[in-house]
Amino acid sequence: MPKSDDNEQTIAARKRLKFILEDGRDILVDRSRVKDFPEWFDEELFKRGQKWYIDNLYTVFITNLIGLLLVLSIPTVCDVVVLTNKSNTPCKAYKRYFDTLRHSLNWYTYDIKDFKSESQKSISIVHGLHGSSSRLASKHGLGARVTQTDMSLSQFVFMGLILVRKKELSINCTDEDEIAIIHLWRTLGYFLGIQDRFNLCQGTSEEVRNLCQLVLSDVYAPYLKQPPRDFDVIARSLIDGFKPIIPIIDVEVMINLTNELCGLPNKKIVSWYNLWLYNVHKFIHNFLFTIPWLRSISLSVFNILLKFSLWLNSNFPIIAAIQLGQEIYDTEEPKPLIR
Repeated sequence: MPKSDDNEQTIAARKRLKFILEDGRDILVDRSRVKDFPEWFDEELFKRGQKWYIDNLYTVFITNLIGLLLVLSIPTVCDVVVLTNKSNTPCKAYKRYFDTLRHSLNWYTYDIKDFKSESQKSISIVHGLHGSSSRLASKHGLGARVTQTDMSLSQFVFMGLILVRKKELSINCTDEDEIAIIHLWRTLGYFLGIQDRFNLCQGTSEEVRNLCQLVLSDVYAPYLKQPPRDFDVIARSLIDGFKPIIPIIDVEVMINLTNELCGLPNKKIVSWYNLWLYNVHKFIHNFLFTIPWLRSISLSVFNILLKFSLWLNSNFPIIAAIQLGQEIYDTEEPKPLIR
């Protein structure tokens, strides 16, 4: 029900969120690959969105990491992640989510209009994985999983926090950038099987921002406050799995940063090292990124370091092998976990 102090935009956003959560939960992600572009596609706007993501790679990485923690708090998503048995250890999580990261970088880098490009190839692979996970969940009695609702909430991972937590994370994003980001993810959502009526990025920038704010406050915050039983294991595996890529993270630190963005109380950090890491993140986002010339220099440096780390992990994953074990070289697919 709408709250008494809601304005018209918020009421409309609540109505749309209700539609996504209720009408989309029984409709599976579209399994057939679309081969044409929607009439609303704007190539110039899409390329501007791509450029923003590459220019702000470090910020995108951190917001995506927090977004992944949020989406793992959704029981239906967590169920599928547990069932596929690809993320329950740091080594498995490293392999799974590093692939996800590489796919998203392809989406931000290559020509989406060329169906033979790395961008479209990555979209095809991810779309196929979603379909496989949906069939696997159905086979093992979990019911409808990887639905339009799941996909819409997962879409938030990649763009939601950029729109609704710009101030808290000191993200440099103009109104024109927002429009481009929204268009980019409306297009990617379309190709990944999200029907336009369930696409978070359908609408004006104000409408999308209002909707994303409600997704964060009304969906993710309550789930994060009382996460599913497997959340702690999967979240720890996720963060530990990403440490070879960016070492200044820890599950305690990232959970606290996520809680703050959701308006939830922090948990006490016991380890002095983790407390130091937490303060490093605060220093970056509350100081370095708040002063334009410092942000320009520091973000450029962080982007370069992150790109080097991604290159190193793609070609010579020595640090990952030392930290996570030789299993990172295994090519055998994990068998589904049946309870």
